[in-house]
Amino acid sequence: MTARATPIAGEHIEVELVSENTALVPGQTAFLGLRLQHEPGWHTYWINPGDSGLPTRLSWTLPQGFSAGEIAWPAPTRFKVDNLYNFGYTGEVVLPIALAVPANAPPGSSATLAVEAKWLVCHEVCVPGKAQLKLDVPVATKAPTDSRYRPAFAQARLTTPLATLPARARIAGDRITVTFATPGPSFVPSDAFVAQKQIVANTPPTISRQGETLIVDFAKSEYFAGEPMDFDLVLTSRATNAPAWQGRAVFSNKNVANSPTPR
Repeated sequence: MTARATPIAGEHIEVELVSENTALVPGQTAFLGLRLQHEPGWHTYWINPGDSGLPTRLSWTLPQGFSAGEIAWPAPTRFKVDNLYNFGYTGEVVLPIALAVPANAPPGSSATLAVEAKWLVCHEVCVPGKAQLKLDVPVATKAPTDSRYRPAFAQARLTTPLATLPARARIAGDRITVTFATPGPSFVPSDAFVAQKQIVANTPPTISRQGETLIVDFAKSEYFAGEPMDFDLVLTSRATNAPAWQGRAVFSNKNVANSPTPR
């Protein structure tokens, strides 16, 4: 018995609830994924969609003792539509979700995992969609990887940002500049995205280096209402198989004690 579900065809997109492994192991963390297959030219959105759009949302119904985490958002792509900049995904993408399996889940049983997914898929127009997805996954003492979804989960992990790099942010006029030490001279980011809205504008930033220091310069959002304590960035590179990195920027007059360090 393996985990199987039927993909649901929406307008301009196919959605499916999938499991990275063919079974769930009691007391361990498993990974599920919302698999999105977009029609060519269409996209869905990241946690911060940019100038327009809505991120994909999930609402779970799980057996007693099971719990699902938030989406571990893969790094997005930037889209320009007319004068708008949006952040999201095209082609095939899996949005990973960690699933905590209770220690008392009996091997030989099966867990029914259900989720309501809501999304917005866009090209020149936007179409909202939703689906009730269900997956029956056996519980066992071992959980081999499901070969059907191995490449999609591997790609999601490759583009899921690595550990947080502490950074400093400062405001100068209508610009917000973020500086931090990079994970090494081989990492050359080509773009940066801020997870929170209304801090920076959604236009592409200017990225430069001064030795080991990376400088990311954004236009300030026209809706900026004051300095938050900190904010999160994702840095991406066009280089083949280059990982994405996450930064946490603290404004220069804030206390940066106990800032996370990169792994």
